[in-house]
Amino acid sequence: MTHPDTTPLEKPATGPNYHYLGLPGARAMLTDASAETYANLVTTLKADAGNGAIMCVHGGVGLGKTFAVNLHLDELAPHTTLRIKLSSSKIQALRAALYKRLELPGQAPLNSTRCEALLKEALAEKPRVLVVDEAQWLDTRAFEFIRELWDDEDTRLAVVLVGAETCYQKIKNRPALDSRILVWQRYTPLTPGEILTVIPQYHPLWADVPADDLLWIDDLACHGNFRQWAKITYLIQEQGGGTTPDNAPGPAFSRDLVRAVLSRLDPTQRHAD
Repeated sequence: MTHPDTTPLEKPATGPNYHYLGLPGARAMLTDASAETYANLVTTLKADAGNGAIMCVHGGVGLGKTFAVNLHLDELAPHTTLRIKLSSSKIQALRAALYKRLELPGQAPLNSTRCEALLKEALAEKPRVLVVDEAQWLDTRAFEFIRELWDDEDTRLAVVLVGAETCYQKIKNRPALDSRILVWQRYTPLTPGEILTVIPQYHPLWADVPADDLLWIDDLACHGNFRQWAKITYLIQEQGGGTTPDNAPGPAFSRDLVRAVLSRLDPTQRHAD
């Protein structure tokens, strides 16, 4: 399935809102990077006669990696995706999180051999997609455990590792895992051309803003980063820009309104105005 580039993706209102802070009015945008992620996921899920391969999506924070992976897997594997986001690098945390996601009974056994046997048994029942977010935090043993789960002859597992720039080098330092990754994708900031095509459709607040103003905001504070655009959009809405809570017109867009919002952001992320 091929999607056109830089177009909004409609999803059911009852589906999860993956936007930063649940930004009201935001639309899921299919950028060039997101379209590539979709194609890479299709390849990864179909590999090995449908048993799945391993892919890695890496890049700077706030560029839409996790958003794209989650949104596309809602379409491609809505009932078989296991999402894990770890705050610990230890394998014990990974095993416990996977045990919970598989909805196995009780607590994960403290005995590692017993726990891993139960996980592999459950993963052999049907094809699954394991998404590990913030994968750059995993330690060597946790990375190796993921490889072992995928390698096991009885499991039917596709793996999607999503992480920051450092994730790439950490995997490259582990040849056994590196050699098994079928697809790599690196996310980069939106280009000025993408800003002008994506942002006006991303949120109604920006629909009629002149191109020069969009590029000024991006150069001043957003730097092609979707999360930064979401922050500014959220704060402008909170300040009464765009529309009021009852959908009446709010203050008209102006650079002064943007400057007032930017004063609330981290100054180290802003260029001089």
